[in-house]
Amino acid sequence: MRNGQEIEAFALNRGGELHAYLNRCRHVPMTMDWVENQFFTEDGEFIMCATHGACYLPDTGECVEGPPRGKFLIRVPLTVVGDELVAELPDEA
Repeated sequence: MRNGQEIEAFALNRGGELHAYLNRCRHVPMTMDWVENQFFTEDGEFIMCATHGACYLPDTGECVEGPPRGKFLIRVPLTVVGDELVAELPDEA
């Protein structure tokens, strides 16, 4: 939460590597999941914005198809502390 506003993010495990991003399309700042907590294209290759169909690479957050092509999702820094995954709210949030 920042300035009284809830900030939503999501995390994913891609081949053993953890990545997290703000749940916000870079075209229009809307949440991207097409069904609650469902972000991937049917083939599981891309993170897809349900509103605009923009496709992002899971490991970098780069948009490779759709209106914000070349822009990146806002990464949420992750740290593993013992058995917990800790996310840090990025400045851009």
